[in-house]
Amino acid sequence: MTTSVDTISWTIRRLLTWTSDYFSKNQIDEPRLSAELLLAHTLGVDRMTLYTRYDQTPTPEQTEHFRALVKRRKDHEPVAYLTGKAWFFSMEFGVSPAVLIPRPDTETLVEQAITILRNESTEVRLLDLCTGSGCAALAIAKNCPQAQITATDTSAAAIAIAETNSQSLGLAERITFKQGDLFEALGPGCPPFQVIIANPPYIPSAQVASLAPEISKHEPRLALDGGANGLQIIARIIENAPHYLAGNGFLLIETAFDQTEQCVQLLKATGRFDEPRIVHDAARNPRCVAARLRVV
Repeated sequence: MTTSVDTISWTIRRLLTWTSDYFSKNQIDEPRLSAELLLAHTLGVDRMTLYTRYDQTPTPEQTEHFRALVKRRKDHEPVAYLTGKAWFFSMEFGVSPAVLIPRPDTETLVEQAITILRNESTEVRLLDLCTGSGCAALAIAKNCPQAQITATDTSAAAIAIAETNSQSLGLAERITFKQGDLFEALGPGCPPFQVIIANPPYIPSAQVASLAPEISKHEPRLALDGGANGLQIIARIIENAPHYLAGNGFLLIETAFDQTEQCVQLLKATGRFDEPRIVHDAARNPRCVAARLRVV
């Protein structure tokens, strides 16, 4: 973003064009969108406003701030971390490198939980394991007012972000966050839940480094690494969930597309669940598994 012509005017139009080309040359995904989001963030406006102010020239301070963000994006730092926010289920969430960036993939998990809870007319209890930013739990809370939700995460930093999101979204009274390792965070004497959901780490350890640099270099490994086969955390959840589910309660787990069959076998091996099923997303890809606790 330099020129030998001192009199050049770095209008919004010129900044977007230059930055989009720069990102393209450096193989940054969605170069135009990245440029728009970063410039809109810098100017404190939405993306559409940029197009109504094409000939406006940002202040030197704004241009310098934008330049710093462009340099960081060129190093594959995710836009969501640069702006501190991400959208999920039509809701805005605060994010930082302490949590995974919410992804559309997880909407399938949320939709399944909402479908189950909407059949309940009285108060129901839901547990969200590995909550991260709290996006899944809070999306469910917004859409299911009868749900009382508890969410856990092993990361204290993640819990702090999730609590902040619950406050900014006006849902803090409906959800309790607890820091700790999966079910251990609940402590003794916890009443059972009608639904347990989880979007746990499920990337095999050896594959984490080969992920896109936005993920492998910047997102928290703690929230990605699922052990040698990617199923280490999932297996623990399946083993312990029956102790925390109410009779006929549901367990919903997001997995990698090539892990769903293995998860079904893990569920069957417990002998505690009715026939597990694989849930597909809108693109018909296997996205999560669902199972109902058998009453014994």
